[in-house]
Amino acid sequence: MPGKSKRVGLNVFQLFDLFPDEMTATEWFEKVFWAEGRVCGHCGSDRTVERKNHKPMPYRCKDCRKDFSVRTGTVMQHSKIPLRKWAVAIYQITNSLKGTSSMKLHRDLDVSYACTWHLSHRIREAWDQFVDEEIRW
Repeated sequence: MPGKSKRVGLNVFQLFDLFPDEMTATEWFEKVFWAEGRVCGHCGSDRTVERKNHKPMPYRCKDCRKDFSVRTGTVMQHSKIPLRKWAVAIYQITNSLKGTSSMKLHRDLDVSYACTWHLSHRIREAWDQFVDEEIRW
């Protein structure tokens, strides 16, 4: 198994180049979550339309008639943290050798410590669920 010096990943500048603004981060999350096509976060239907003014949310389901976004049905659902900061936090937590503390995220993301504590727990919980699903296969 290669040591730390052999690890390949993104540096901070490459990470910020990937997500220069909120719109880019939103588009990236949509590509990841909806690789097979946009689906409603409430009912899972693929019969969705884009709202013209994107208010209150950018998409609407034709089946359940609810508005949704890429956050709906995910650990980011009720968070006011920008998706760009979520992307950076997910990268830091999942690629750190020994984990990333909430205090480090607090300094790096420029949000409150309590906010980063909840954010990191949500990411770890989602990761645990993902790993459990992979093991069942």
